[in-house]
Amino acid sequence: MPFKVLFINPPLDNIVKMEMSDDVIEEMGHYPPLGLMYLATYLKARSTYPVEVKIVDCVPEKVGYDELRKIVSGWSPDMAAITTFTPTVVDTILTAKLAKEAAPGAKVALGGHHVDSYPAQALLIPEVDYVCKGEGEESLMALVKAIIENNDPSGIPGIGYKKDGKLFLDDRIPFVADLDSVPIPDRSLIRQELYACTLGAQRQVATVMSSRGCPYQCTFCYSPTKNYRMRSIGSIIDELKDIKARGIKEIFFFDDLFNATPKRTADIAKAMLDNGLGLSWSFRGRVNAITDDMLKVAKRSGLERIHYGIETSSDDRLKTINKNTTVTMIENAIKLTRKNGILAVGSFMIGLPGETREEIYKTFSFMRRLRFDYVQISVLMPYPNTKLYADALDRGVIKKDLWKEFAERPMEIYKTFKPQVWTEVLSQEELFRLVNIGYKAFYMRPSYILASILKTRSLKELASKIHAGLVLLKEVMKGR
Repeated sequence: MPFKVLFINPPLDNIVKMEMSDDVIEEMGHYPPLGLMYLATYLKARSTYPVEVKIVDCVPEKVGYDELRKIVSGWSPDMAAITTFTPTVVDTILTAKLAKEAAPGAKVALGGHHVDSYPAQALLIPEVDYVCKGEGEESLMALVKAIIENNDPSGIPGIGYKKDGKLFLDDRIPFVADLDSVPIPDRSLIRQELYACTLGAQRQVATVMSSRGCPYQCTFCYSPTKNYRMRSIGSIIDELKDIKARGIKEIFFFDDLFNATPKRTADIAKAMLDNGLGLSWSFRGRVNAITDDMLKVAKRSGLERIHYGIETSSDDRLKTINKNTTVTMIENAIKLTRKNGILAVGSFMIGLPGETREEIYKTFSFMRRLRFDYVQISVLMPYPNTKLYADALDRGVIKKDLWKEFAERPMEIYKTFKPQVWTEVLSQEELFRLVNIGYKAFYMRPSYILASILKTRSLKELASKIHAGLVLLKEVMKGR
């Protein structure tokens, strides 16, 4: 009998809320659970023992706890492998408990950012048998082998487990050195029709990772490893061919750092042209690796949209968060992007250390002046394992380690827990109010609405935009 592993993205009924409501989050669309797909594919392809895998992505599949219980009971896995983030840990606990009840004897393993940040607290959850830090392909396979052979998993990088009432944690955060050694994700494991992006022209979108890691040191960002690794272009093209063969026409490169250099971006675009892929594509990018020549070839290959992490319109604030970009770089990148007929999406954060109300309003004007096609605005949130969070504690901006306290007692305090933003200059309430002001000032302009309609590429896209716009309007008009 094969060893059965059920990979679960839990329901999000008890997520720690940030700024936006569930309705707005829903309208942004869903992306495929790429991490779980990589793990499931690797385990099935490389295990020396027969393994059967299944993925349940509860939110896009609209699987609540009652339905999840039926799935777990009916499939009867030997292991439930659950994705967890600190804001979603309550739903992780409920899912782990459900798995133990519905499949007696099944092992429960947790992976994800919460485990990287709070491995001991995650392992102390009564229903959890194992935790897996970092990139889990190799370590999860070694863990499954140890379970099948009835051995304890001591010595497996990044694995934590319980034995005789004690916790055993391996401190290493493993990563895959050779990304070409990892099989491309098996997309038959998911219901691809459920995954789309509001900004895309097509109904379905596939996400692709052409690299892992990020060498930059932004103070607000957590990355398990700064070891930046790139897949070969041949490997990437093989995956894109597989995606096209499945009838998917749009892809989103989901790398933490896709455009490490203009040359690499251009080389990928040229390979897409040489192979006649005809796919629409987009990526998350940095403004300091944008050139006119690169954008020209990328546009010819089907590039439609770039998601830029802009953050702010102040050089001083960019230095504060160690972004390693400048306003001049931002202006140049957006100018070239628009010149080449590529959509520019800007992600901004307000409430940066030392930032005043006047600076925030200048950033809102900056969004309009550069004529972004879309913007996303959030309040800067200090998260565990980031320099920003450590600085907030050291400087007393955050009085106590709230996230650690939450990780230690989530079931006790989640209903009243409120994550704290950087309130050195402006209050949390004022910052959330300013987010709504920024959205109104950008999206409610008649000139923007008309331009957005004229740039719409399909009736499906137009309908999606209208619906998403109405939901966003309802949210911002609350005036919180």
